[in-house]
Amino acid sequence: MSRRRAHQKGMTLVELLVAMTVTVLLSTLIIGSWITLTNAYSFNARSSKQRDVANLAIARMAREIRDAQKPAPIVNAFAQAYQYEVRFYSTFNEAGADNPSQPPRLTRFVLVDGGNGIGTIYRDEAVDGVFGNGDDVRTTLVKDVVNRRQSTDLFTYSAISDTTGTMYQSLGVTTLVPPAKIQTVRIVLFVDLNPGRSPSYMDISTTVEPRNMRHL
Repeated sequence: MSRRRAHQKGMTLVELLVAMTVTVLLSTLIIGSWITLTNAYSFNARSSKQRDVANLAIARMAREIRDAQKPAPIVNAFAQAYQYEVRFYSTFNEAGADNPSQPPRLTRFVLVDGGNGIGTIYRDEAVDGVFGNGDDVRTTLVKDVVNRRQSTDLFTYSAISDTTGTMYQSLGVTTLVPPAKIQTVRIVLFVDLNPGRSPSYMDISTTVEPRNMRHL
């Protein structure tokens, strides 16, 4: 019996520990790679979706501002022009905007701060012609907007000076352009592509020339 046992072979404790260590290291590398790839895919998916939403939002704002139209007896297509809000009259208040008899309604695009300089852009329609009466129709255009955090106006305006006839541009709240004088509206949109995680900002911009302005 003793001779047979002398010829039996097996793994020593050291060999077993080495095998376990190698297995743990390989498993860690595989899991780490999988987590990295998963995070990269999630970021790409989130950022791609946010890019699409932001592009749709700025396209919609540009289109409606370009086609702002005054209702009778109001003489101007724009009501108010601020750095984070613009009020105007729009006929884009029904699906497809294909009803020629739809009267223009008071509409606004507004950036509402949700805290820490991060906000949401809404499109509000004043059904009765006055905002805040409880019947406003609100549509969310894009979230995670960081214009305030970046100290960048969402809307800037160019207009004609009353005294010299030259063009000038609004700068923040201290030099608001009279709505009747607006020549162009520049929209600059900053959005966070990776909300809730390490910030990754994207900015897109466009300049719009309203078609139906009556410059007084």
